[in-house]
Formats: sequence, structure tokens, C-alpha cells
Amino acid sequence: MSKLQELFKKYGKIGIGVHLSIYAATLAGCYFAAQNKFKLEHYLIDYGLLTEKDLKADANPEERSWIAKAVTSGGSSFAIAFLCTKALLPVRVPLTLGLTPVVARILHPRVATQAQQEAVQQIKQASKKL
Repeated sequence: MSKLQELFKKYGKIGIGVHLSIYAATLAGCYFAAQNKFKLEHYLIDYGLLTEKDLKADANPEERSWIAKAVTSGGSSFAIAFLCTKALLPVRVPLTLGLTPVVARILHPRVATQAQQEAVQQIKQASKKL
């Protein structure tokens, strides 16, 4: 996560905005998939967040994990979408790292280079002496 923190330090609000945009798009996509009855529970089983036993209808409610209770409850579409979004963190972070510099160049096409900044400082100092 240190690369992500460095990115936020370097790009500031743009990096946070890109990360939150990717997060929101992922959550919306997962929610859409859950609402349209895609079998996302199997992905949660693959990531080890659920077991086959948790999803069986005859399982004892006291023996179920909190994740299984959330998935099988009435608000299961959002619960599944949230868990899938969390499981996709290893995909979202590289997307954030790759897209943030591109978005920064689009939003700030004329970023001053170090030499340009030094030249501006010299001009300011020279104008103060006059």
C-alpha cells in the first residue's frame, strides 16, 4: 500500500478522486451483477470469504458467519456487492496507480517543470530588487 500512499502524496485530490471513482464504479457494477442474479457467491467462496455450508438453506443460523448472514438476508444484493468490491482490491489498486497520472495530465496539461519553476523564482527575485 505504500505505492498508493506515495501516489496520494504526489497527486493529492486527483489521486483520491480517481481511487474513489474506481471504487464507486466497482461497487455499482457488482451491485448490478448481484441484482441481475449473477452467481457472485461462488467468487466469495473462491476467495475464502464464504463456505458451501454457509449458503445451504438448512444450515443452523447460529453457526453461520456474519458474512453468510448478510449474504442470505433480505439486503443480500448490496452485501454481496460490497464483499465483491472488497475482494477486487488487488485489481483496483493497480488501476488507480495506472490511471492517476493519465488523469492528472488531462486535468493539468501545463504542469510546470522544475526548470520553469526556478526561472519564475529568479524573475520574482529580480523584480523585487527593482
